[in-house]
Amino acid sequence: MTGIAAVRGWPLDQLGAVVLALEAGADELLGAAGAVQNSVAGAVDWTGATHDAVTRRVTTQSATTRRTAHTVEAAAAAGRQAWEEMVPARTLLLQLVDTARGAGFTVADDGGVTHPSSSRTADAGYLATRIRSLLSTLRDLDGTFGLRLTQLAGLLARDGESIPHPLGGWASPRQVIATLQALPQDARRDFWDTLSPNERQVLIDADPQVIGNLDGVAFTDRITANRISIRRALAYETAMLNTLLADPGRVADLKELLAPAPGPDGRLGPRQFIAFDNSGNGRYIEQIGALTPQSPGVGVFVPGTGANLGNSEAQRRRALDLARSSGAPVFVFADGDLPQKVAPKLTLDPRDALTDSAADPGPARRLAQKLVTFGRDLDHEVAAATPGTPVTYLGHSYGGSVVGTAEQYGLRADNVVYASSAGTGVGDGPWRNANPDVHRYSMTPPGDPIHYAQKLGGMVHGGDPDTAPGVHRMDSGFYSTDGARHGRLVFGTDAHAAYLDDPGSTAFGNLAAVLAGREPTPYLGRAPDMPAAAAVEQTLHGPLPGLIGFTLKLSLKSLLHLP
Repeated sequence: MTGIAAVRGWPLDQLGAVVLALEAGADELLGAAGAVQNSVAGAVDWTGATHDAVTRRVTTQSATTRRTAHTVEAAAAAGRQAWEEMVPARTLLLQLVDTARGAGFTVADDGGVTHPSSSRTADAGYLATRIRSLLSTLRDLDGTFGLRLTQLAGLLARDGESIPHPLGGWASPRQVIATLQALPQDARRDFWDTLSPNERQVLIDADPQVIGNLDGVAFTDRITANRISIRRALAYETAMLNTLLADPGRVADLKELLAPAPGPDGRLGPRQFIAFDNSGNGRYIEQIGALTPQSPGVGVFVPGTGANLGNSEAQRRRALDLARSSGAPVFVFADGDLPQKVAPKLTLDPRDALTDSAADPGPARRLAQKLVTFGRDLDHEVAAATPGTPVTYLGHSYGGSVVGTAEQYGLRADNVVYASSAGTGVGDGPWRNANPDVHRYSMTPPGDPIHYAQKLGGMVHGGDPDTAPGVHRMDSGFYSTDGARHGRLVFGTDAHAAYLDDPGSTAFGNLAAVLAGREPTPYLGRAPDMPAAAAVEQTLHGPLPGLIGFTLKLSLKSLLHLP
């Protein structure tokens, strides 16, 4: 325990000079940060992707410098307060000790006081009480200011021992995460960019589930967090295998997510998840390929009805083929519950019939909102890694309706592809893409049954993208000659998705061309889009007696969005 001798040796007289130096240093840091930002802002004739990337980097570095300056200012303030409170207290203590000793009292190092004469016992007790009180006060002040300065030193060291709070000062990792969740996406990203790797890792370890799915957090850190979450989910599902909650299929799915997989270059590596949630059907965003300055483009693939965590490998395979064919990294976006059934349920209650079917617009709205916020983060990542590289959103089937709805909500895209899309979006009003120069393409093979939803289901999914103004319909052409379909025309019921699994097909080649920044070939009509329209019309309006016939008609009308 600190005694009188130690207090006497404290170099408190040096605190004043230290405080002045810290205050001057903070002013210099703030001045430097402002000068760097002003130099970039003053380059009014410099525009373009490189300018934007440099500006973003300078802004981040300036924010980091300002954070350091504010920490130094806080250290100076703590030092000044310590000097103002501890110097007078120590002066009074030492004066009292020296006076007592001059009067013949013996003062021990712990503040105890004695006197040779028994008549001075009461005086000794009074002096001991005062000395020990002052000594206790100085110990408390020393502990308080020492802890504060140690924490501030940790912030300056950026070693993760002290975590900065987004609103200033420092806090526990849980408190920081709670504040981050409440911040707007841009403010969250600005704060995250100023953190050191050690500080980020502390927050990841504190709650990987939240950090792994938090917009504004850097993709590399979300990938790290989600790998932890997947391991934890696997441990939980494995522990449940001998219970009524057992799901062997989910255990196998999670093991697959953790297994190394080939990248566009053919080399095995860990799979990279920008989002992950094990609940329900499972949701995720997976990145295939790296963002590099050599990337000709960046793709986001939104799959359709039936996509879930259990078939993520199939969606990954399609995205991997797109990445290999185009040279562009591709993200699979399944960050929500997509419908799992094409047709409504056979039921007399239309509201219940549509739930979880492709005729339900609800999932498109929910996923579109998340796609817009993901797109903002993706733009930030692209600007940092490969400035100016175009971003393409490719929505297949129900995923096309998700992309169209996201455009209605303000998605920023350079290219949009509606591939066998259910429609142009379930939202109200026109597309409001933040990029006025966006290029839009569609691809729907002849005979693809999605034509019925496009033509007849406009009131739900928005209508036919093939005929929407400003949309260029691409050729679907033929399957590859060395594939299972031996060069046949992309046509018929299986044409809805089969071209996605045939990288050598005309259709797939056109999708890859858009991602790579090449010009796709325009549509050439070789067969009718809806060859079975007459048969469907007869089914809907012809004689089908009884309850079965009535239910079938109701379900078909719900699927096709007919009155």
